[in-house]
Amino acid sequence: MIANLLRTETAENHKALESLMFVNEIMNNSLTVDQYKKLLTINYIIHQKLENMLANMLDAEIAAELEMNGRLKLSALESDLNYWEIDSLTLPGLNFELFVPQKNTAEVLGALYVLEGATLGGNVIKKHILANPNFNDHESGLNYYGVYGEALSAKWKKFVSVINERVPEADYERCVNSANQTFANLINLSKQLN
Repeated sequence: MIANLLRTETAENHKALESLMFVNEIMNNSLTVDQYKKLLTINYIIHQKLENMLANMLDAEIAAELEMNGRLKLSALESDLNYWEIDSLTLPGLNFELFVPQKNTAEVLGALYVLEGATLGGNVIKKHILANPNFNDHESGLNYYGVYGEALSAKWKKFVSVINERVPEADYERCVNSANQTFANLINLSKQLN
């Protein structure tokens, strides 16, 4: 099953990204507002560059199966940027070449695996941020990390089921490579903004 392979084959990049995305600070409730703004900025830039493109590259039948319109996170990120008074027009350009998958189901789903996976941890992250005194009375600025609300588990299970069903074994390598390159986009941007 491709979902299990993706988990193991992207584990190293996943760990590298976590070390750049303030996971320890989130978990021990010491994240600062500036660090949070950096997380929002990284997620916004990547979603702004990839989200609609990936959605449009998907086969219409798969997009319908995934209910792709209900998975778009850019508007939640825009709300958060507005809340924290981050002007999206002043954000830096990329100093690296952004990986964009080919218009191929395995590659597009590999890239989406990373963006959907990031959402999977969102409820836990939001819970920790809300327990952090730096974020008292700031729940209105945490839209992205709670974007799926109660539907989170169901949406992830559906995504895993679709990816396992739709990626043929012959394309496993393309799918894994696309996921790792998408992780690299996030890692490169995190390093750039540090």
